[in-house]
Amino acid sequence: MCRILCLLLTLLSLAGQPPTASCAEGSMTFQIVRTVGEELLWESPVEPGDYFTIDYHHSSDHTPVHDLFRIGSDGQIVLIEESYRWYGAGLESHPDVGKTDFSGEWTRVRLHRPFPQFLLRVGKVANHVLTLHGQDVPLLSIAKGGDSIWIRATKSVNKR
Repeated sequence: MCRILCLLLTLLSLAGQPPTASCAEGSMTFQIVRTVGEELLWESPVEPGDYFTIDYHHSSDHTPVHDLFRIGSDGQIVLIEESYRWYGAGLESHPDVGKTDFSGEWTRVRLHRPFPQFLLRVGKVANHVLTLHGQDVPLLSIAKGGDSIWIRATKSVNKR
């Protein structure tokens, strides 16, 4: 059953729909941590292969951006796709970066860019919203604009 659910989630991601379910209960923990003082701001159980998204508005062009990430088996955060309505500085666009699709309303750049931890500065204008397992987490609801945060997946410790 889990394989079927994982296949369905993968197909949904390829169709441009963010997956919203997990394949199994967590053996890893997804964390959002303020870099200063390593303060834990939010966490949730995850499994390797789970997806999450970050939606935001480009800070200078104010264009919508949708990023799709996957949790790697080693806990790395992997950027799978970046989608945007029109190009803004700092967005993926180079032909050598990944496969780019200009066929719809959104430009979609397919990637495989792993990060051991994903560093992000919470934008006052960007209004970042992270979605994991169907739960929306507006980053400004857990951090201040301008805060530097880590987004990471760590191995869960069994507590007995």
